[in-house]
Amino acid sequence: MLTLEDYINGTQACETERDLFRLFDEFVSAFGITISSYNIIAEHLQAVPAENTLVRETFPRDWVMHYIRKRYWEIDPISDQARRESQPFCPADLNEMRALSARQKQFIFDLEAAGLSRGIAVPVFGPLGTTAYFGLVRVHEPLGLSRAQELQLQYACLQTHNRYFDLANIDQTTSRKPLSPREQEVLSLVASGLSNASISGRMNITENTVDTLLRRVFVKLGVNNRISAVLTGLGEGLILAPPS
Repeated sequence: MLTLEDYINGTQACETERDLFRLFDEFVSAFGITISSYNIIAEHLQAVPAENTLVRETFPRDWVMHYIRKRYWEIDPISDQARRESQPFCPADLNEMRALSARQKQFIFDLEAAGLSRGIAVPVFGPLGTTAYFGLVRVHEPLGLSRAQELQLQYACLQTHNRYFDLANIDQTTSRKPLSPREQEVLSLVASGLSNASISGRMNITENTVDTLLRRVFVKLGVNNRISAVLTGLGEGLILAPPS
């Protein structure tokens, strides 16, 4: 089991974002955490558009597709509450912490039904005036963390956030390039839940070409994973949402 000191030292030795998140998964697994997300919700003290906040997630595919179909990023109360908090909080408690809209209450209900509401959201603050939060979950079970364990996770999340900015070489000045028709098509098919192999068959192109098109999409949208690309594409009107 990694100690917090081991983890912090280990992050300094990471050479890529993938290495960093692999180490993060190893560290939090010792606390019973099986699913996590990392969301940057403000930069330069300004809110990031809701569709652009997700950096990385390990949620079940069914939940991700449900989240996209319902366009829950538009009303996600966890992100909004994370902007107001400095301490970890449980999403299941949001009904008691603030007034929620009917749609937000449905979101919490769906989150509970998927077994994802009993974890914690950990707000962190870092470079470039950023605010972020990590969602840490054990499916269908509360984490049952002590205050000392919560503090360890807070420090680990803060270190991960800071180290991510070291590794990602985030360029705040890069202008976004438009997607080509084929790039929009492949992103639309990803949003429908298709694998690269299925997209290959649908578009009559090789899987390598699908992968190349997706990598171009990632670069143009400033993201590093499929779900972030889909959320950005939907939020900016580049693609249409799949039917519910």
